[in-house]
Amino acid sequence: MPTSDARTRRLVWWGTMLGGLAVLLVLAAVTAAGGERDTAAGMLTGGLLVLGLAVLARVRSVRRGLQAATASRVVGGEPDERDRLVHQRAAAAVGMSAFVAAPVAMVANLFGADAEVLLGALPWVFIVVGVVSFVVIDRRS
Repeated sequence: MPTSDARTRRLVWWGTMLGGLAVLLVLAAVTAAGGERDTAAGMLTGGLLVLGLAVLARVRSVRRGLQAATASRVVGGEPDERDRLVHQRAAAAVGMSAFVAAPVAMVANLFGADAEVLLGALPWVFIVVGVVSFVVIDRRS
């Protein structure tokens, strides 16, 4: 039988997933009511995909325990101390990359690069930095 601490973590995790689903549905409904049905469909598709992958990671981390991958345990809400440290260091790498990427984007804008393209590229830069740093830190620790 799970302990009260494990039960609390499980309830908080599932509550977070239900809250995310509620926010997703409200945003999609408001967007569709505003006449942007295609955007609402895209929001639902992407949001449900992310929520589904998070649930899959949760199920996998609960069933496999310590044999599950580090990312599955972190996303699934069952990280140990090492997993938390890997996640914290990867997040710090993303934060440090923001201090580099933002000034580079500003200088590129001064030299004539389109600001819209730069703002569209920054999230992808942060995603790549996050994934690569997570994998590298996970392999080295």
